[in-house]
Amino acid sequence: MKGLDSVAAVPGSFINKRKDLGMENKISKIAGKIFPVVAFAMSVYHLWQVMMPSIDPTKHMDIHLAFALSLVFLSAMIIKDDKHSGRTCLSQIASICFLIMALVSTAYIFVNFNALLNRAGRYTGMDTIIGFILILAVLEATRRTYGLLLPGLVVISLLYGHFGKYLPGIFHHAGYSWPRLIASVTTYLYGIFGTVLNVSATYIVLFMIFGGLLESSGAGQFFINIAIALGGKTRSGAAQAAVIGSGLVGSINGSAVANVASTGTFTIPMMKDRGYEPYYAGAIESVASTGGMIMPPVMGVGAFIMAGIIGVPYAKIALCALPAALMYYVTTGISVHMRALRCGFKPLPDEMIPDKKKLMKEDGLFFLPLLAIIILLISGTSVMRSAFLGCVILVICYIVKNSVRNPKFVLTRQFWGFLYNGLISGAKSAMTVAAACAAMGIVTQIFVMTGLAMNIVFFIKTLSGSVGLVALILTMAVTILFGMGVPTTAAYVLVASLAGSVLVELGFDKLAVHLFIYYYAALANITPPVASAALVASKIAKADYFKTSVTATRLGLPGFILPFMIVYHQELLLQGNIISIVAIVFSSFVGLFCMCACFEGFVFRKLNVIERILMAVCAVCGIWPGTKTDIICYVIFIVVIGGQYMQSRKLKRAVSGQR
Repeated sequence: MKGLDSVAAVPGSFINKRKDLGMENKISKIAGKIFPVVAFAMSVYHLWQVMMPSIDPTKHMDIHLAFALSLVFLSAMIIKDDKHSGRTCLSQIASICFLIMALVSTAYIFVNFNALLNRAGRYTGMDTIIGFILILAVLEATRRTYGLLLPGLVVISLLYGHFGKYLPGIFHHAGYSWPRLIASVTTYLYGIFGTVLNVSATYIVLFMIFGGLLESSGAGQFFINIAIALGGKTRSGAAQAAVIGSGLVGSINGSAVANVASTGTFTIPMMKDRGYEPYYAGAIESVASTGGMIMPPVMGVGAFIMAGIIGVPYAKIALCALPAALMYYVTTGISVHMRALRCGFKPLPDEMIPDKKKLMKEDGLFFLPLLAIIILLISGTSVMRSAFLGCVILVICYIVKNSVRNPKFVLTRQFWGFLYNGLISGAKSAMTVAAACAAMGIVTQIFVMTGLAMNIVFFIKTLSGSVGLVALILTMAVTILFGMGVPTTAAYVLVASLAGSVLVELGFDKLAVHLFIYYYAALANITPPVASAALVASKIAKADYFKTSVTATRLGLPGFILPFMIVYHQELLLQGNIISIVAIVFSSFVGLFCMCACFEGFVFRKLNVIERILMAVCAVCGIWPGTKTDIICYVIFIVVIGGQYMQSRKLKRAVSGQR
């Protein structure tokens, strides 16, 4: 994804040491020195704000945005290699101008905060100018980090806010003057400074800092190694390592594309080496990495935004989302294992499989911060304090791990380097999220101002005939469409503001509806024609992109079915009595298992045509739980799977008898 890797994590790598120190290199050198200082300061400020909260929430958002925009424009000035990465002196000067614009506009809002509050609903000429400058800075920051589509969406929404009076039908509204429109999304302290940016400034940034510290500690490699140790001895060992490793890493870093880029460079070549076709290896990694977006505890930071929008505690969202996330990963693991059995792949060689006991002894402490965060959230501790304490526990674990060899470890350069680089890495991740959240704040505010959200509600209800299933299908299509070009969280916020209330009015549970929308926003990462996660995976695998993305969609099909299942069966969200929860979860799992078997054509041996058809029927009955469908599902499952098992046993005995 453009812009996400524009800055290196280690401060010393910012400066390109070229012999010809032209203007570009001088600017790059200065920016390279300033960036890590600002990033470090951003992380320290947010951690301090948790310990000693002393700033008004809106002022805090303003400071958060100032840090994020500054980092985006500083990173754009840095030359990383001899090719200049396309950054000419002119583009660097443009970045300097946008940096000044960002600092001036956020400083104006901070200094004049009380005055802006006192004249709420009114604006001055200076307010309009400052608001316009801030919008330009946010647009350029999102363009630098996410490409043209997201800022283009913001521009279209602004044009709609002004010219809507000329549009027909549901898009018609009275229209707003440019000064009022600009003030409404900036100096009125709504829009940019709305719920979405507030979540970024309070929750998301702290988990990004936690992820940065985790990455700096080397925990990412530990998670991959433990995944290899757990699944390496099976025939699908290489693929299971990708599924488990990407799930562990992805549940923390919150980006499918970044997850593919980090873990895929290791897991994809390993899968290819064991016999998986390049396109299939890329598909496995992209599906596994996308699952990290829906896997608690972090869930691609979407759970935090969801909590802010619907007012449901984050801990409850994470807990309710767990069964579906586990089913997603288990069915993915089953699919790749069936593929390995069908193709006769061999397990990983013993020399490639780390010793589990040794791994846990050396690095098992890295699980403690994750467990601590989960326990704190379940116990009712605030999200901010849970994330902060998770960071503290992680630092303590890192000290304990290394102090065994060196009692004075806290005084060494390695420890302070870990802390420094981890805080910088966390700020680097947070800067892109903050820019997107600010942009989406503009869009959602205009939807509210113009009444478009309510008009869309009426339109969807009319188009669907108030039929819930039709409305869900329409919402799914719109979510995937938006999710193809904008960040997952941005797509979720956009569609939730438009269609979420429609589905709730049709009788669906609010939490289930928002998870439904969020899941499809995440699954857009593996949906052609964009499929950004599959695109990155195909490049690493050196495979055909279209074949990789189509295979990823097929492999991830249980994930496309799960949102409908959780909307219609809230037992999958752990809501209801324990007996119904167990029954629904079990029958749903059996149905998804049969779906995997049908597509892969293998269980204990290859499925014939009749068996595949029966597995398809079993899958349909299982994913639509009910007394009659459950009975049909279980009968077919026992007959087909039992027959497969008996025939495979006979075949093995026959082969062993010939020997």
